[in-house]
Amino acid sequence: MGRVGPGAAVSAPVWPDGLQDGTPLPFSVWRVMHHVDGTRDVTEVARLAGMTVPDVQERLNAAAAWVARAAQRDLPVSDELAERIIQCLTGVVGPVAAVMVDEVLDDLGEQATLNATLSTLARQLTPERVQLFARLLRDRGVT
Repeated sequence: MGRVGPGAAVSAPVWPDGLQDGTPLPFSVWRVMHHVDGTRDVTEVARLAGMTVPDVQERLNAAAAWVARAAQRDLPVSDELAERIIQCLTGVVGPVAAVMVDEVLDDLGEQATLNATLSTLARQLTPERVQLFARLLRDRGVT
């Protein structure tokens, strides 16, 4: 996907690095990406997708954001990220959140990716608390 910014309306967008046919994306994003081939300009992609150019640019940005989030899920958990997870979990379970996160990170060791950490924590919560945790993670830009 071309870099979406000034002048993007006249350039031919391409898929973002890391996006593959099997990448899970919302249908509205795939509806645009299906027409992105690196040769069609944004106006042509918009026509083929039955959308406006601003809508197409929004979907192109969304595709890049999805790829970035997917890549982030497989990265090791940094101290800063662990602190953000603790802050979110504290809103769900209170001060015991720090202990829960520390234990999960210790148990996972080198395999402590964002995805593995959040999955392990979610298994310790009720479905209602998982929903709240997920919302807090999204609100704080963790996921």
